[in-house]
Amino acid sequence: MATPYEAPLPAQRLAIEQACRASGLSDIPAVREIVADVTDTVLESAGKFARDVLSPLNPIGDRTPTHLDSGRVVTPPGFKEAYRRFCADGWTSVNAPAQYGGQGLPHVISAAPTEMWASANLSFAMCPELTVGVVAALQAHASAALCGQYLPPLIQGDLTATMCLTEPQAGSDLAGIRTRAAADGDAWRLFGRKIFISWGDHDLAENIVHLVLARMNGAPQGVQGLSLFLVPKILRTTSQAERNDIDVLALEHKMGIRSSATCALALGERGGARGWLVGEPNAGLACMFTVMNLLRLGVGLHSCGLAERAYQLARAYAMTRQQGRSTAGPNRPIVEHADVRRMLLTMKSLVHAARCVAYTAAAFIDLAHAQSLSEAGRAAADRMASLLTPIVKAWVSDTAVEVSSLGVQVHGGMGFIDDCEASQNYRDARIGPIYEGTNFIQAQDLIGRKIQRDQGATLERLLAQIERDAMALPAAHAGLGFLRTELLSSAGGIRSAARVFIERGAVEPDLIGAVGYHFLQWIGVTCGGWQWALTASSMLPRAGADAQARALVDAASFYGAHIMPRTTLHEVIVTRGSAPVSNAALTEL
Repeated sequence: MATPYEAPLPAQRLAIEQACRASGLSDIPAVREIVADVTDTVLESAGKFARDVLSPLNPIGDRTPTHLDSGRVVTPPGFKEAYRRFCADGWTSVNAPAQYGGQGLPHVISAAPTEMWASANLSFAMCPELTVGVVAALQAHASAALCGQYLPPLIQGDLTATMCLTEPQAGSDLAGIRTRAAADGDAWRLFGRKIFISWGDHDLAENIVHLVLARMNGAPQGVQGLSLFLVPKILRTTSQAERNDIDVLALEHKMGIRSSATCALALGERGGARGWLVGEPNAGLACMFTVMNLLRLGVGLHSCGLAERAYQLARAYAMTRQQGRSTAGPNRPIVEHADVRRMLLTMKSLVHAARCVAYTAAAFIDLAHAQSLSEAGRAAADRMASLLTPIVKAWVSDTAVEVSSLGVQVHGGMGFIDDCEASQNYRDARIGPIYEGTNFIQAQDLIGRKIQRDQGATLERLLAQIERDAMALPAAHAGLGFLRTELLSSAGGIRSAARVFIERGAVEPDLIGAVGYHFLQWIGVTCGGWQWALTASSMLPRAGADAQARALVDAASFYGAHIMPRTTLHEVIVTRGSAPVSNAALTEL
């Protein structure tokens, strides 16, 4: 590999510390001590595993994808051994509950390894990340018996997990799900077909647990009639193990994440796949949201990892690629070309902004579970985490596509060649805006569920915090003064636009569909600027003597000058409303 992956440990430590301060998590003594005591050890160990074990397998998995052999899914060479080491080193249990064998570390710490796994090998990273969400859902909704049976092996990595939602006739619209469940004593028999099931089958672990959305016989139509079932691949009793009635029909051939097994599954072809109810009947979608919300954060963290890797590759290439004349000689490294520097600075500033926004969301999740906090304080933290989650998923995944595309551009023609890792990185990044609910679905969630339901109260808390932190920037500083002005202007515009959504969203059905995506992007860019304001404020006092601090202040100024103006574009589109979309004809010329 031309440019080995190296985890950006100083940047990740900075992001963790900043997230703890911005969320208020650093005010919780127990969490503050854990962060101080274990962060360096976790990050250094994870960085080594990502560099030495996962990263070398990344191009192998792209060139020799997972395949189907006589109904069995076979992973690329080295993946089984890597997964065994991953489990043995304890990486499956980092933030899992201690009562079932997990380490119970805060999400704000585990965010960094999650990012690293994706930087090194996104296809591999997706498998254990699915288990994280399923563990949380079982702990929150499953019976004590199911938790006792399945959580310990899931946390140790002996089992992996999937979520089975999508069907051929029901993509994002889950109301159309047809998979049915019939009572069978203390269990259920499931019949139906599911598609696009990530890591739906493989040879890494001995068993797989599927969380399946299905409709009980006689259940109401629509999403109100969906229930959630735990359906293992292998059924185990005290005396034997037998294959459940689940078959792999096909593997999808994808533009990226080629070593991740994306399966079409058939349930109940031979009498019914046995499963057990998780949560209450007809409350399956609410239970599944526990999985989806954590996985949406996971998509954001994985996208951070891909953006970071794209920047590493592009920077290394630009430092060594000789092209163009200079006064010193016939050739110079392309990093000296102003446009290449513009692209690299865009990549660098977006990566840091995305990472800090995602880590801050993780910190609010931890705050929402802090027992030393009042119930009202935990509820407020949970609402902030919920508000930030669709922003992290959508804005950060779109950012990863942009940064990865710039990485290809920096490489020039070489970046368009399959053998160049920048090409794979771009192809892998493209799943992020689609996975776990398309980015428009995230905009619907942000506006319809998170803003309209509490009449913008949580958004107002966020905007007020952004404004306070922007005001702390020196107005007279040439670069930071501009970031300050842009943040204040953008926060005011978002506040006004949110009132329009609250007042008109229910009576203007096309409004969210027409401009909701741009509203989310507007908030995303602004949150990224907020994070740069926090970084700049902490670095400015020592920027005169510390080159790294000065570079961060310069990058914050660049974000203000080159990225924050995007908010004006989004604001113009949002304020023009739905008419340009709703009234436009789509006839051919």
